[in-house]
Amino acid sequence: MSVTTVLGAGIAALLAAIAAGLVYRDAEAVGVDLGSPLLWSGFVLVTSAVAATTALIAPDAPIPGVLVIASLGPLLYLLERDDSMYGDGPADPTRLPNDGDDPDRPDE
Repeated sequence: MSVTTVLGAGIAALLAAIAAGLVYRDAEAVGVDLGSPLLWSGFVLVTSAVAATTALIAPDAPIPGVLVIASLGPLLYLLERDDSMYGDGPADPTRLPNDGDDPDRPDE
């Protein structure tokens, strides 16, 4: 194993730990509906570990695929966070989510 591989793996592990910590802190502050903060931070670590393992075991694996696997945990958390914060009302296909709370407002 070269020094570059070890250094890259160390940086990737540090970034994954930072991302998991940020997800845990945010999930605790927001109060996500599905799961617990520990579960979401663990999911971020697992997806990062799967991406790192894929890159180490199969060096010919396409980098975009490895990045998709690595970003899967934080992206799914962000979707759940958004749903926890704004997902209680019924969907209205004629309005944007940040369009205001007045449903009887005339069209402009």
